[in-house]
Amino acid sequence: MHLNLDLHSHSGYAGGVGNTSFDAIERNMPLKGIDIVGTGDCLHPIWYDMLRSTLHESSTGLFSVTDDSTISYMLQTEIIITADIGDRRKGVHNVILFPTFESVDATRSLLEKWGVKNTVGRPFLCCEGPDDVARKLSAIHGVDDMIEIVPAHVMTPEGVFGSKAPVDSLCDFYSDATDLMSMVETGLSADPLILAMVPELDRMTLISNSDAHSPALHRMGREFTTVDARRSYESIITGLRRGHVVHTAEFNPSEGRYFLTGHRAGRKGHTQGEYCIFSPRHTPPDGKCPICGKSLTVGVLERAAHLSRAQGEERTLDSVRPSTQFVHMVPLVEIIAHNRGISSVSSKKVLSAYHEVTSICNECDLWFESESAVRKMLAGIVTDSLIDDIIQVKRGNFTFTPAGYDGEYGALTIGVQGDVEDVSIVHR
Repeated sequence: MHLNLDLHSHSGYAGGVGNTSFDAIERNMPLKGIDIVGTGDCLHPIWYDMLRSTLHESSTGLFSVTDDSTISYMLQTEIIITADIGDRRKGVHNVILFPTFESVDATRSLLEKWGVKNTVGRPFLCCEGPDDVARKLSAIHGVDDMIEIVPAHVMTPEGVFGSKAPVDSLCDFYSDATDLMSMVETGLSADPLILAMVPELDRMTLISNSDAHSPALHRMGREFTTVDARRSYESIITGLRRGHVVHTAEFNPSEGRYFLTGHRAGRKGHTQGEYCIFSPRHTPPDGKCPICGKSLTVGVLERAAHLSRAQGEERTLDSVRPSTQFVHMVPLVEIIAHNRGISSVSSKKVLSAYHEVTSICNECDLWFESESAVRKMLAGIVTDSLIDDIIQVKRGNFTFTPAGYDGEYGALTIGVQGDVEDVSIVHR
């Protein structure tokens, strides 16, 4: 059975997140085609109580809101682990998946013993160094061997390979706990092709999740993983551990907020509208912003190139082959809004066209249907120009100009391709 998974989300108790509504998830995810959703923040006391009172457990280790719901839930949280790495302090985001509420209870007890203030959706687990990280993660994994610890969005600044207090290997942060890990999350600013540049990740299953901060149609399900497994917790986790990923659907990394190196407009030392963006070959040799003189925010593409060299190889985008089949997609509501010249993805006209498309084919399936099938299905349902834009995206004939950098999402342009390896912009 092929199941579409989005196993990383957040409740309203995580910073920068609006209220999460199960009604909205239950309404939107069938349209998206997502089968299994991560609950987000299951360690947080208030959200934990909400999950306990709302979700019904099945014998499969998955949960549902109602017996006839088509959406299942997996208990999940993100946790931020901090540790001293030499003379620096590094914080790394991680997704943890749980098979039962009992395993969540036991983990909450461990956090309490370690003095963690479990007052935010993403609790902070403070460690002395990599060996302490390994000791504590081993204790969590020891609660139940079906608990899965996944380094989250590994290439963004808060990922293990990110630019903040950078490290050159998983062991530099996780020490022996690296052996407990069998998968990593690609994140919105990377994809399997970029991660193929990092030799250490060759053994890892690559999974893709939305890291959604709301159940909106352009957030939850904007990335997903399709696994060949039965609809049960154990089967899904075992399938992922063994690499039984059919394919992933990814943001084009150039849309992600940390793809290229640069400084966004509005930073201190920038007058209004000043920004700069660089692909790796054009980054200033000293790594300093030519506008304000401070260190640039290093992008994912540059970090991947560095890690390739640091791990003893010279891999490039055109020399690697991804271990996982994948497609680049754009959330369908964004394509519709772009096609209609509408700025809001939640406008009535956008949602009307969205429901017309998804009455024929859910969004997940849309990205893996043939062009001819898509044209046949949607002919007479939506405009020819919208069908053409969907086909252009399926072909990869789109770009983001400028690409994402320093916390800014890329701006969509359909019908052209961009050269992300030849970007050098200093806008004054």
